Amino acid sequence: MQRASSLDALRGLFLILMTLGFTIHTSHFPDWMYHRQFPPPGNLADVVGISWRDLAYAAFLFTMAAALPITLSRRIASGETEISTMLAVLRRFLLLFLFALLIGHANTYFIGYTQEARAVAILGFVIMFAAFVRRRPDWKETRFRIFNRAAWLAAIAFLAFSPLVYDSVFSPARRDDIIAGLAFAALSGSVVWYFTRENLNARLGILALTIALYLASRSPGWVQDWWWSSPAPWLMRPSSLSLLTVVIPGTIAGDLLLRWMRAPRDQPATGGWNRLRLSALALLCFALTPIVVAGLYNRWILGTTQVVAALCVAGVFLTLRPKSAGEHLVRRLYLWAGVWLLAGLILDPAEGGIRKVPETLSYFFTVTGLTTMLLVAFVISVDLFRKSGWARPLIDVGHNPMIAYVMYTVLLNSLLELVPALRPVLRGSPGEALLRSLIVTALVVVIVQAFTRRRIYWRT
Repeated sequence: MQRASSLDALRGLFLILMTLGFTIHTSHFPDWMYHRQFPPPGNLADVVGISWRDLAYAAFLFTMAAALPITLSRRIASGETEISTMLAVLRRFLLLFLFALLIGHANTYFIGYTQEARAVAILGFVIMFAAFVRRRPDWKETRFRIFNRAAWLAAIAFLAFSPLVYDSVFSPARRDDIIAGLAFAALSGSVVWYFTRENLNARLGILALTIALYLASRSPGWVQDWWWSSPAPWLMRPSSLSLLTVVIPGTIAGDLLLRWMRAPRDQPATGGWNRLRLSALALLCFALTPIVVAGLYNRWILGTTQVVAALCVAGVFLTLRPKSAGEHLVRRLYLWAGVWLLAGLILDPAEGGIRKVPETLSYFFTVTGLTTMLLVAFVISVDLFRKSGWARPLIDVGHNPMIAYVMYTVLLNSLLELVPALRPVLRGSPGEALLRSLIVTALVVVIVQAFTRRRIYWRT
């Protein structure tokens, strides 16, 4: 099959943006540089809207969900039984949840900004590397198996005893919420896709039911009681089903990508559309993100919705009469993107305005629509134009999401803070702080690229 490098590039883009956001520690910058509900000094604020940093969470979920049909279809094609496939899905959920626990016990954000905690974080990264790294074909299988089992024993010991360093004990609630949400989304999304892979209407029906439960949970009653209850809230609770409003659209995009990947490789990338037309459509899809984010941040709701609706209609005309498999992919992705995006904008007033915290339906659908639009732009500029050189850093980072996610927060940040002489470097002014963030983010990209090009990946 062809490889959808566009999806890797999109995932890499949001991982890099997420890393850049993680590096911003100071309050030097204007409010739009921070999460909208967490402006400086960092306390939860009663304010509506989103900023660029709020896109990463839902967009990251979307890219994971879009990869599910591609990953699971390989298992189906290899003849795996339903039971073995579901066991593999459960195993992935457990691995991701353990990853969330290890991050929670190794990230100084959770365990404190002390020298001891920084040393614990570096040790935690080493243990995670050993536990999650995949075996390369040229690594001896027997030795790797022994090494990997020892790493998991070390991981268990780390979870049990590392909290003693900062006068605490192991707690399953000390976890990375983004990865924990990703684990639940991977589990629920895989199950939903597997049993509805031949029936899109059934999948959309599950999406409608999820929306109904979400809306019912906003009012007192048995649905609200059930929605927020759980015997193990640190593991999962019914309210996490709201993530399906991102995951199910992601699996729909994944289905479309899978269909294109299975098309004959000798087929031309484009048929009836010239390069100018494709470039115009890619530019339109890229432009929608800053337009929507700026409009919702500043609460220009009606004007933003009108502009977006007009641009969506213009894009429909640009996608008329597709001929090749690539053009059909672009048109279908674009139409779905328009549906999700307009639904999100229309829903903005429903819960008093779009918010990431607490999450609203408008947030989920708006970011899903924007992410799908960006996927269209990457499909055109990377896959259809067949020129991925400019996107190679994004693709390499997207190939290695787990390493990229913790490279700064667990390892580099702790290393930099562990050396007292490095802490104040490039932090005296807003310009210096921004330069430091850009340098560190670039360093993360270079390191992750080095691992990717040496075929050293973590299991996901």
